[in-house]
Amino acid sequence: MELGRLLASGRAADVYDLGDGTVLRRYRVRHDVTDEARLMSWLADQGYPVPVVHHAEGRDLVMDKIAGPTMLEDLQRKPWRLVAHARLLARLQGRLNAVTAPEWLPVRAGVTAGTAVLHLDFHPMNVILSDAGPIVIDWTNASRGEGSFDAAMTAVLVSTSEIAGVRDRVGQRLFTALFSVSRGRCEISRSLAAAATYRLDDVNVTDSERERLRHLVDG
Repeated sequence: MELGRLLASGRAADVYDLGDGTVLRRYRVRHDVTDEARLMSWLADQGYPVPVVHHAEGRDLVMDKIAGPTMLEDLQRKPWRLVAHARLLARLQGRLNAVTAPEWLPVRAGVTAGTAVLHLDFHPMNVILSDAGPIVIDWTNASRGEGSFDAAMTAVLVSTSEIAGVRDRVGQRLFTALFSVSRGRCEISRSLAAAATYRLDDVNVTDSERERLRHLVDG
């Protein structure tokens, strides 16, 4: 497959514009996208906002190109939308966690057992604000489990990610607090230490993020 223009690079994969209204998400290491593609197609059938999948093979996933900024990009340009976006993120995740997971969706090691669909990487970079509404991307880490674990993972991801600049760090803390209120502080606190412990096992976590995570684990 001929690669198009590089659109984005994450910690594990790169996204290319194929020029025909679709994008290619290619993992840099050996990876099977079959489960990810199957879940995205299944969620689309349930009415949940995900990109349409066109092809999945090996480490390559081809899906619709979604036009629009990510929630994080929109926040950087329009910080006054912080409250609305924190609430939107909570609503989108709550809607997902209300979906009973299919039996074939596995439970990842370290995830609290339950029957809900969990994204486990649900943060503002993985929500695209399209003209048709928000679209949730990057389903690599999806699992079956308890919804509170997914909520706690989002709080962990948002609060411990590396942020440069005093203004952005203040925004980070405020966004985390607003998300937690909207999603349910009690629900998040119940799974916070377990989610931080789960996050610590990710080889892509930086040293500074790891230090913040240990503080959450230790309480």
